[in-house]
Amino acid sequence: MSGYDLIAYAGNAEDVVLIRAFAGQRDGFFVDVGAGEPVSGSLTKNLVDGLGWRGVNIEPLPERHARLQQARPGDVSLRVAVGDEPGTAMFFRIVPGRGKTGGGGLSTLRKDVLGRHLADGWRHEELRVEVVTLETVLGAHATPGFDLLKVDVEGAEAAVLRSADLQAWRPRAIVVEATVPLTNRPSHQEWEPHVLEAGYRLALFDGLNRFYARNDEPELYERLTVPANVLDNYIPYACARRAGLIEPE
Repeated sequence: MSGYDLIAYAGNAEDVVLIRAFAGQRDGFFVDVGAGEPVSGSLTKNLVDGLGWRGVNIEPLPERHARLQQARPGDVSLRVAVGDEPGTAMFFRIVPGRGKTGGGGLSTLRKDVLGRHLADGWRHEELRVEVVTLETVLGAHATPGFDLLKVDVEGAEAAVLRSADLQAWRPRAIVVEATVPLTNRPSHQEWEPHVLEAGYRLALFDGLNRFYARNDEPELYERLTVPANVLDNYIPYACARRAGLIEPE
């Protein structure tokens, strides 16, 4: 790879931290709530491609869900949203507005988050989506003590985390987006007590996400405390594409 050991597909190199923290562990299992794209921005692509992991991708946007199904045939990909009130809900797809491009990753269940995006010049479309609890997803697809739970749901993290018994399921590591969308204002106060009470401790805040390890996983905790850095010898996905190191999506 022209001198690099790893491509960081995740926007903040969270996948670099994870691939190092799990130290070559093969055949792990993840649950990715708010999975997004299978390549760009993905926290799990390196785990899947490099270590043979499989998992559950939860993504309510139909076009992203379709790409996940195509790219990850060994995974379970669910086109649902996760919350503490099962049923159906309006999901707000964020689309380009005044001088904006992209926006799908900002899509949300929360009207207050939508309002901030609209005030900032984004537009939106409304989709009716099925909402299930995290407990339901885990009961159908996971086993207690699975390796990784990742949550990135644009302001609805608290609802996701309180919708499952984390103390019973005990994923080895938990990664949660922990700032108000498109800001550096912290949002973890709303849900972190629930995580800590379930038997976890904070290992790392990388400016965007908070990484937790179970209290009985001291070695994993230590590996998670170190942010992605030059010694990881990685190149960001966008830079790898510009350098011609990988084919475009």
